[in-house]
Amino acid sequence: MNPANPDSKPPVAGLTVVQVVPRLHVGGVERGTIEFANHLLQNGHRPVVISAGGQMVEQLNLAGIEHIQMDVASKSVMMFFKSAKLRQILEQLKPDVVHARSRVPAWMCHLAIRKMTHKPLFITTLHGLHSVNRYSAIMASSDQVIAVSETARSYLQENYQRHLKADPVVIYRGISEAFNPNHKIPAEWLRQWQRKHPHIQSCRKVLLPGRLTRLKGLENLLPWLQQAPADVVLLLTAEPEDSGYAGEMIRRLEQLQLTERVCWLGVERDMPSLYQCVDLVVSVNNKPESFGRTVLEALSMGVPVVGFAMGGVQEVMAQLFPEGLVPAGNISALTDSINQLLDQPSEVKSHSPFSNQRMFTETVSLYHQLLEQRCE
Repeated sequence: MNPANPDSKPPVAGLTVVQVVPRLHVGGVERGTIEFANHLLQNGHRPVVISAGGQMVEQLNLAGIEHIQMDVASKSVMMFFKSAKLRQILEQLKPDVVHARSRVPAWMCHLAIRKMTHKPLFITTLHGLHSVNRYSAIMASSDQVIAVSETARSYLQENYQRHLKADPVVIYRGISEAFNPNHKIPAEWLRQWQRKHPHIQSCRKVLLPGRLTRLKGLENLLPWLQQAPADVVLLLTAEPEDSGYAGEMIRRLEQLQLTERVCWLGVERDMPSLYQCVDLVVSVNNKPESFGRTVLEALSMGVPVVGFAMGGVQEVMAQLFPEGLVPAGNISALTDSINQLLDQPSEVKSHSPFSNQRMFTETVSLYHQLLEQRCE
């Protein structure tokens, strides 16, 4: 026990870990939160997730994992008042660890924990390279920051050194074992896929995966699509009405007479099966990503990727598929690389440097290490 803190206690094997995320809609952070909660439960810990809700809450319910719904997503002065409610919840849960994965939850956790008598370990994970300002600095103000890549760690050290209580720890994001080249597409999924999209079955398919936002840089693919062979189609895991940006892209496609060259798939739950159905995946973000989970997923399935050489995408692809990297923003090189890999696909070598199991094990080990240090 720490004499300076008589209320401290040695950490037990079974930890109560509260993850706080804005919402549980579709997304890599959301998926990772649920996967980690399942890992904690399976290994004798007590996972709790706090969010504003969403369609993925059902997955927690089915697994028997506690979910507490409250607004930890709205960026407004109200979050200062809502932090009092969050503090009450945390005092009832008595967590060993509170883990926030984005800025509004991090602010609310920070405000709640600082007024708690028995303070849990406060961890943040930097998943994105946010605009540099005081609001974003909260991600560097926890007891310990986890960076999802060397790119993310460099960002933290360059911009928020004075806020860091300790050097950021790099724990690379991982992916599920379902993403492997031996994945077998369920027969019913394949039947529905073919029935829903019959017009693209004989086409060569290029996929831009993930939530479609302005960051995704869909416009960077339009010059390539204008000169692409007639048997090539671009797939998007989005719907035209999803956002204002999607609407803008619909109008651009109509102006360029490319509407028929794009297939809007909507949200896809079975991403391994979708990757198995495509010939190439692209990553053409307008700004660097901290990691690039979809790039890793595709490469783990054996699907070639063409991506802009910047940020976490470059970090992953330099290790796994460097031949798919092109200079960021170079549309001519992007076009040439896509065409070349469609005509002469390169083999993606098997690899296993990034896995959920490794990520989860390293994260829980970090929890224990930091809790033990508190007791010294």
